[in-house]
Amino acid sequence: MKSGLLIIALSALLATALNAAEDEALPPYFAPLIAGQGGEIEACHTAILARDGLDSPACSSTRWLILFTQKKAKVAARDYHDKTGFKEIISKLIQARNGGRVSMRSSAQTQQIIDNFRTVVGVARSELKDDKVSHCLADIRYNNDPSSLYCDYALAVINLTLSALTETPAIRMRREDLAAVLEQALPVR
Repeated sequence: MKSGLLIIALSALLATALNAAEDEALPPYFAPLIAGQGGEIEACHTAILARDGLDSPACSSTRWLILFTQKKAKVAARDYHDKTGFKEIISKLIQARNGGRVSMRSSAQTQQIIDNFRTVVGVARSELKDDKVSHCLADIRYNNDPSSLYCDYALAVINLTLSALTETPAIRMRREDLAAVLEQALPVR
């Protein structure tokens, strides 16, 4: 009986110590950012993945969001002109906000896209330079929402480029292919 209580007490103590170590690893201003709503941090992360897009509107607004949160928490503001430091902060925020909840679809669904996958991925790769298209990828990855307005835009832009680029009949991408195509369009790092 005593050994059972001792084991329970030791496991509770160990769990508390592990949680405290986790909390110490995150700066104090992360708590409101982690709990916050919106997808700007996720959109900044996909812009970084797609094109090292630290100058994207999503990353600019994320910088301001972090700065305001730091000021509110009365924490010394960190210099974000250091690209590596900013990428590290975004990575920590993404991990804390989403954990293992990232949705990635690896294969195309429609036969026309499967048959023309290289062409479609090439077009998508060039369109990922557009912040709205990379924001669509964030909506898909972190919210599993390929029907967002950003994804409507991405689908329209990619289909417009495909129709100008390909012979008759033009390749037409459908919404169910969007996730796989955008994931494959990310540069390999």
